[in-house]
Amino acid sequence: MKMQQRGMLSIMGGLLCVSGISNAQDTRNSVLEEVVVTAEKREQTIQEAPVAVSAYTSARRDLIGVNTIEDVARITPSLSYTNNDRLSIRGFGRLTNNIGTDPSVALYSDGIFSTSMADTSTPSLFIDRTEILRGPQGTLYGRNSIGGTLNVIAKRPTKDFNGEVRGTFGNYGSWRTDALLRGPITESLRFLVGGSKDRREQGFVNNLGPGGDTADSDRWMVEAQLEADLGERVVARLRYSKFEWQDSYGVGNTLGSVISPYNNISLSGTGTSALYYNSMFGYTEPNPSVADPYTINTNSAAAGTLSHQHRIHLDVTADFEGATLKLLSGYQQYTYFTSSDSDGTPRTAPFNIPVPAGGTLSVDLDGPAGPLPSQTIARPAFNALNVTPDARTYYHERQQWQSNELNLSSNGDGDLQWIVGLYQYSQKWDQPQGIRVVGDPAILHPVGAAPNPSGAFLAVDGHLETDSYAGFGQLDWSFAERWTYTLGLRYTKDKKTGIDMARYVARTPGTAIAAADAPPTLESAIIGLFPVGTPLSFIQTQVPTVGPLVAAAVLAQTQALALDVTQSQVCGATACAADLQPNPGGGLRRNLAGDWDAVTGTTGLQWAPNDNTNMYLRYSRGYKSGGWLGSNGLTPNPYADPEYVDSYELGVKAVIAARVQLNTAVFYSDYDGFQTPLTVSLGTITASRFLNLQARVQGVELEAVWSPIDRLQLLASYSYLDAEITRGCCFVDTADPAALAAGARPVSTLPNGEVAQTLVGNRLPLAPEHKWTVGANYTWSFAAGSLTASGMYTDTNDQQSTIWSNPIYTAPSFEIADFRLLWNDAENRYTVIGFVKNAFDEIGYGSSTGGVPTPVGSRRTVSLTYPRTYGMELQYRF
Repeated sequence: MKMQQRGMLSIMGGLLCVSGISNAQDTRNSVLEEVVVTAEKREQTIQEAPVAVSAYTSARRDLIGVNTIEDVARITPSLSYTNNDRLSIRGFGRLTNNIGTDPSVALYSDGIFSTSMADTSTPSLFIDRTEILRGPQGTLYGRNSIGGTLNVIAKRPTKDFNGEVRGTFGNYGSWRTDALLRGPITESLRFLVGGSKDRREQGFVNNLGPGGDTADSDRWMVEAQLEADLGERVVARLRYSKFEWQDSYGVGNTLGSVISPYNNISLSGTGTSALYYNSMFGYTEPNPSVADPYTINTNSAAAGTLSHQHRIHLDVTADFEGATLKLLSGYQQYTYFTSSDSDGTPRTAPFNIPVPAGGTLSVDLDGPAGPLPSQTIARPAFNALNVTPDARTYYHERQQWQSNELNLSSNGDGDLQWIVGLYQYSQKWDQPQGIRVVGDPAILHPVGAAPNPSGAFLAVDGHLETDSYAGFGQLDWSFAERWTYTLGLRYTKDKKTGIDMARYVARTPGTAIAAADAPPTLESAIIGLFPVGTPLSFIQTQVPTVGPLVAAAVLAQTQALALDVTQSQVCGATACAADLQPNPGGGLRRNLAGDWDAVTGTTGLQWAPNDNTNMYLRYSRGYKSGGWLGSNGLTPNPYADPEYVDSYELGVKAVIAARVQLNTAVFYSDYDGFQTPLTVSLGTITASRFLNLQARVQGVELEAVWSPIDRLQLLASYSYLDAEITRGCCFVDTADPAALAAGARPVSTLPNGEVAQTLVGNRLPLAPEHKWTVGANYTWSFAAGSLTASGMYTDTNDQQSTIWSNPIYTAPSFEIADFRLLWNDAENRYTVIGFVKNAFDEIGYGSSTGGVPTPVGSRRTVSLTYPRTYGMELQYRF
């Protein structure tokens, strides 16, 4: 089937990758037209910019159907994305969302830094263009752009009155309405207002249980702008945006499909769920996701909610003789919540778990100081009663940040172009998360500890405050005809302070046994069987007889108890580290702080041998702030040093015979300090620690467009990534502690029997070796209007989701095909679009992760691509 798909689409001329080339706004005219971008913070055509950049205009997005960040990532060379809001360019990405960490790809909305990629999913009606800059952008953008930068440029108010309304409907009960109106208020004051409402009433993840289908959505947004001429030289714009949504499969959601069998054998949970009895124990129905990852069977619905979001943006531009002064100020806040069914079953009624006999209990009637020797008795079997099968994850994120940039740039046509600027950024961030159970009062009231009203057996939280300051400058000197030399520098100072908290409350066979075995529980129960005054020496002789009976009675009581085990989980049998202090609400907390600074920059040479060719050679140094893994369980050594990258890039951009546009880039990068989380054992559970590794990334990117005739456009892109870890040893893969899986690189056996591996030679995560997209669009013209057919086909190689080569972490290669048909009337007043996305209903995984081994194997969780969707859209302009 896949070969047939390839053949059919190859006949079409291949599918569409958007490079920096755009058609005219009217899709009836299919000749090449250059797009103006601000990749270097000044207006240039893509062909002039000495950087690898792709751009998507609003018209281009409509033509090919780029609606979401997933679409952008799928058709852009060297770009990868997973739906938990993690983006990677050329293998430089973010592998955890834990508080204290930073992205490696920066998103700027109208020049204002954002911590989330959600802006790239804004409906195309409100966006002028989206730019993707690949490679370190540390000079002009700084702020964690070590892998690259996404620039989202919104539409602005206009001097003429105009508007547009759109309506879309499709399968899964999907519909969306958009409206935009803009124009003058006075000669010097202009406005823009708009809004969007987007619904998917039926989820595409079918739930056989009572929790309801998953992946439905309800989103809305509003946008308002005022732009004013403050005299002849100054323009100021105030922009306000607000988004809210309920979307269980949208940006930032951690919902995944578990495609491995239920572990219905273990008495306790595993991994992060090891602090409670196994909520899947004894469940005999098969997991439907094994056969179909889009089918689940749960009692609770997945949730993903964005609320309290506000964004305010102010930009002021003042043009003077020879220079332009710009102020960019912004503030944003939001609250995000997500939840999912942790056990993955539909059960809600409490059940019992029989714990078989085994091991021994100690009895020391007169204590360690007394003369009587300690005895041991066989530990009898017992039943854990009223265990709840209803376990749920929860994740809250509350963020607010503001930034200011003031830059001064040349605006003439001289041989020397320059820009200098100052930058400030501050952020506050809270991130409570964990796993809770519903219906077990023991977890709410751990013995001898503060109440636990959330019902969470694993609860972590963190608070972060960040302050960042930078100064930058760049000059471009045309020292000879067709030759330009570039030099840029940036100094950045980052400071972070925060609090890290964790509480662990356990109810397991181990806690029942530990509570029974803790002196003097068992001893007091045995002594209480005999009359007061009975000599202990006599009772000592009766212990072998009465001890097992008393132990059974005691275990029948302790099985119902929950204990706060934070200290033993975090500190073990030794005293806790000095930085760990009791948390007022239970558990432990610590303060974290760090500051880092760096000088980054770029230098390069650009040669334009003719008007249609641009060649550049560029070196860039990138930096990402150090940090820590907060809200992650109080693992030892939470800190990580900064990341640095030294990148070398050779690029060629050419237009041939006014019909072919070809942009290529060859690059090599040394990646020092690559920050990655590593899952490790923490007591009986698993948590993560932070590592700094070293890697090497090299590759090739190609983007091409050819219009053999005016009405036909053929496009193609390709990226090759050789992204490999070059330093990192020796660590244990918790999903493969014996290092037996394919791809394992064992180096030594540890005292506990686990096998440590080297990471050297493993691929960087989210870095598929090959990725290509081909496409075509053709326009037929009629007296009444024009009809354009377009198609796009993308093939993405398999990619790792973590630093391990274990196949359980591999997202297999997948192929996606989209088709669209657009009708424009002769006056370009309305457009009718028919579309189908993922036309062949291919199943693709954005990521794949694995848990610790269980009797039925490791638990594998994958994030899914969207299934086949189709529908129609109507646009009307006035």
